[in-house]
Amino acid sequence: MRFSEIPGLTEIKRKLIQSVQTNKMAHAQLIAGKEGALNLPLALAYANYIQCTDRTPEDACGVCPACSKNQKFIHPDLHFVFPLSNIKNDKDADRFKAEITRSEE
Repeated sequence: MRFSEIPGLTEIKRKLIQSVQTNKMAHAQLIAGKEGALNLPLALAYANYIQCTDRTPEDACGVCPACSKNQKFIHPDLHFVFPLSNIKNDKDADRFKAEITRSEE
């Protein structure tokens, strides 16, 4: 995922890019929003931009080894953390797992 693939959110994208360019990234970022918002794509684009070895001032290159690995979700520095439930009929956990699986396709 690249910033150019995300419509709108110009100011947020600019601030994320600027944090990388000025080397003032937080040790963690919480990107939250309403359901259906572009939270996950924005987080993926940010991670890709950070790890890209040939990024431009505006976006990740999309073709370097780091970008290729991020696109396949196999980059060793790309991690997903999400809650799991051990309750058999937890509809929220089932919905969350389905959303994560769908976003990987």
